[in-house]
Amino acid sequence: MSTQEEILAMEICECGTKNVAQAITLFQNTSLPFKKAKKLVTECDKNCCRSALTKLYDMTFFGKFDYDEIERQIALRHDRTKRILEGLKSDA
Repeated sequence: MSTQEEILAMEICECGTKNVAQAITLFQNTSLPFKKAKKLVTECDKNCCRSALTKLYDMTFFGKFDYDEIERQIALRHDRTKRILEGLKSDA
């Protein structure tokens, strides 16, 4: 398990340049609904990091952060991306 500081420094989505700490700050300082607040973080309309951002948005709303869950969601996204890339390589 990573430390809280390491998790806060993790990139939340490859589309944007924001880390977890920046995403939390953006979510805390906006009254926008999730779909529009997500665009502030990712700067795109893709769904690649939707699961991690949804959980983070909910945690921000309730004011309680589960850093292990945030790390797990980011790892799941990386694993999913890795499987897709491996599948594309094997098809070529």
